[in-house]
Amino acid sequence: MQLKASKQISADISEFKGRDLRTQELRERGLLFCVGIAMPVLILILWEVTTRQGWIDELFLPSISGIVSQFFAIAKKGYAGTPLIAHVLASLRRVFTALGIGTVVGLLLGLLMGYYKYIRAAFYVATEILRPIPPLAFITLFILWFGIGEVSIVLIILYAGALIVMLNTMEGVRACPKEKILAARTLGANDLSIFAFVIFPAALPNIFTGMRVALSVDFGILVASELLAGDLGIGYIIQDASTFFNVEALFVGILMIAFFGVVSDFLLRLISARVVHWQG
Repeated sequence: MQLKASKQISADISEFKGRDLRTQELRERGLLFCVGIAMPVLILILWEVTTRQGWIDELFLPSISGIVSQFFAIAKKGYAGTPLIAHVLASLRRVFTALGIGTVVGLLLGLLMGYYKYIRAAFYVATEILRPIPPLAFITLFILWFGIGEVSIVLIILYAGALIVMLNTMEGVRACPKEKILAARTLGANDLSIFAFVIFPAALPNIFTGMRVALSVDFGILVASELLAGDLGIGYIIQDASTFFNVEALFVGILMIAFFGVVSDFLLRLISARVVHWQG
């Protein structure tokens, strides 16, 4: 009887400690969230106060309220005769088309270069030459080769991200423990099975990291690539607003790219947490 009581007390203590640890973890997460939100809010308040008080000329830095008013005006009337949603969808379509194609290309090359040393040797010099060249250097060439339009825009954005995915994938493959590959071979697995069930899962964390970096780079290159877009896209809004010194519309475009970039990265992190769940 005494033994049962002792076990029950131990179980109750363990359960209490578990609840206490969970409570502490929730508190810490809540505190971190508050700190993370507080700094941007403080910056926005200081921004609004300094511009409203006239400490900074609104010609150079418009107030937050002015930018918000400009956003609603563009959302209601459109920009350059085109609805705002059309500009947004055009830019997002270009970014995610380039990200999708670039991920597939980078993934295939990265897996092959990471596993087969002769393929790595064959492509190594070319990738090392291309890697430091900025995508904007190819704008004139892409216009000559593919004309002004969607193909050139997507290819410029694709070039910016595909190499990043490839390099991260290759490093993920090379970081895969040799013992796992040898064990799979010992059990009779062929190259395809090893890629599918050993190397690919091991490289997934690096692949998702590469995709996240590529996504941010793709959004960064969007504005310049939409020089080729005619009169459609968030990049066009930014360039047109800067030409006519419409600073409020300029900030609307900049903040929209920031917003969609942050949301896209957050969604990619959620997918990564689901897929690569063993990483915690």
